Amino acid sequence: MQNADFPATTRARAITREDVWQAADALLLAGQRPTIERIRLHLGRGSPNTVSPHLDAWFAGLGARLQDPQAFAAPASLPDPVSQAARYLWEAAQAEARAAAAAGFAGREAALEAARQALETEQGALAQERAVLEARLAAADGALAELARARDEAGERAARAEAQLLAQQADNDTLRAQLEQARQEKDTLLAEAASQRAAWDKERETMAGRASANERRMALELDAARVAAKDGQRLLEGERRAAQQKLAEAAEAAARQAGEATRLGKAMAVLEERLRQQEAMLAEYRRMRESRGGAEPEMQRAGRPGMARSRQLRAARAPRVKV
Repeated sequence: MQNADFPATTRARAITREDVWQAADALLLAGQRPTIERIRLHLGRGSPNTVSPHLDAWFAGLGARLQDPQAFAAPASLPDPVSQAARYLWEAAQAEARAAAAAGFAGREAALEAARQALETEQGALAQERAVLEARLAAADGALAELARARDEAGERAARAEAQLLAQQADNDTLRAQLEQARQEKDTLLAEAASQRAAWDKERETMAGRASANERRMALELDAARVAAKDGQRLLEGERRAAQQKLAEAAEAAARQAGEATRLGKAMAVLEERLRQQEAMLAEYRRMRESRGGAEPEMQRAGRPGMARSRQLRAARAPRVKV
């Protein structure tokens, strides 16, 4: 090829527009389609980035040059065979250029048709996607409406719950007030029970003291009766009857006190179980008094007859049993 005969200085020179155009004209006259690689091989140098713009400019001016018959004409001084060969090459180049142009037009039309079909396909896909998006948008609007309705319902439920909570708080305050009142009443009842229990304990101590004093007096009277029993049995019988009457009176008084104690015990039973034990103590005390009342005649009968005279003298001033 021609690039093998070029000197080193020519290969080293930068490629110009004229170099690319001359190489393209030579390739076209040789019946070849000018391309970047063919021009680089024809020139023996040049990068694609350098050759490409010059080749595009050559193709852009090719139509105008084809309209000029002298653009590729051989010099007039050439022999007739050379002129005929050049004319032949020119006509061949024009035919190839027309074929290339037609092929380019056909390729462009095919590309445009493919682009049109791709555009229609893309438009159909876009229409489908638009329909899907519109359906999604409608679903989203429905979901938003549902969310708004759910929000309104939740607000109403929250308002009802708040009202119920306020009512429950009011009820709780009322219950707390009632509980506090019940607690105060309980404390009052406990205080009253404590006061009644203290009074009962005091009364029980008083009754126990009186019972002890009566026992001591009865013991003294029994001793005196033993001394006075020597002087007469009849006086002893009278004293016995008097003593029985006194004991009956004491028992009756004790019964009245027991009834009062029972009434107090019933009032205190609702507050404290321990009061029942005190009622049992009172009953035990009453049984003890009754048992002591039954033992006194035996003790009086055990007195000596020699004490009758002394008993007769003291009968008029015998002490009464105080309860």
